[in-house]
Amino acid sequence: PARGKRKQRPQPKRQGPSRIRPTRGSTGCPAAMSRKRIDFEINLTKMKWCPKLISEIPEVMSRCFERETPLKLIQPLVGTDHVKEWPLNEDKDIPEFFHAPTMMREWIAEKLIKIKIPDGYMPKDFVPKKVKILAKGARVAKFYGEDTCSTRTVECSLKLFDCNHFYLKQTLPGSGASPTWTIFEGRWRATDRGLRLEFLLRYSWQLSRKPDIQFAVEACRPELCCSLAWDGETERQLNGNLPAIVGTDDLFWVELVREGDTTGVAKIRWNEDCPVQPSWRRKDDALEEDETGDAGNNDPSSSSYEQRNGASASSASP
Repeated sequence: PARGKRKQRPQPKRQGPSRIRPTRGSTGCPAAMSRKRIDFEINLTKMKWCPKLISEIPEVMSRCFERETPLKLIQPLVGTDHVKEWPLNEDKDIPEFFHAPTMMREWIAEKLIKIKIPDGYMPKDFVPKKVKILAKGARVAKFYGEDTCSTRTVECSLKLFDCNHFYLKQTLPGSGASPTWTIFEGRWRATDRGLRLEFLLRYSWQLSRKPDIQFAVEACRPELCCSLAWDGETERQLNGNLPAIVGTDDLFWVELVREGDTTGVAKIRWNEDCPVQPSWRRKDDALEEDETGDAGNNDPSSSSYEQRNGASASSASP
């Protein structure tokens, strides 16, 4: 006789909550990162600066985030060298922390001050490389370039906003499993020859890193400013120096082309009859020229008015 099928024994239910993996977006970071508190770092080694008074620390944060920051809002202050921590409660604690020996090797030793960023300083939906920290307005221009910094190729993308903030992204392609991005944010203003950039914040980001442990926003030194000049009479290319993220030099030379321009190897064929687009920095002048041009066409004493009326009269006559 044929054997019957064996009855499967019911499996016991697991006790306790199940582990749920956090959802990940296009940036590779957990979606809940925006709800976590992010540290603000003042790297004294990179800035080549050391505060003499405790009151100077909130002034740095006020300049970077462009809002008044009282000392009580960011206390307690902590100094660290990535190994040991020193509480900074009084002015005398600063030199003790700054001159204390470190266990790190000399070429990677750093002294920095860590501050918990208060609520409301960062965007609620902040995601590194996706959401801007300072810029709140509409984008007015974008520039792109690829240049050599030290021995590495760096891709640069500069975005300008009508609130006079800028967003600079420098990319190191081929940095392991994913590229490394360094983001700079600050203020820009137009000059007679080009643009003037004032750097306020920076942070680095990589998809494979752990944002809840290693991610932090850093302060830029106050004197970090760069000037970019137009290449020629048109506003299609900017040339100048930008902060270097690799090598030993502080700055490196870049040539940024405005988005939409062709920079390929093939010869460009320009349409000479096509009018030049008005300047995105001088909108008022372009509007005035349009108004004066329309007024001239409607003026009976102008030659264009006579030619237009004469042509219409001749077409109407039999």
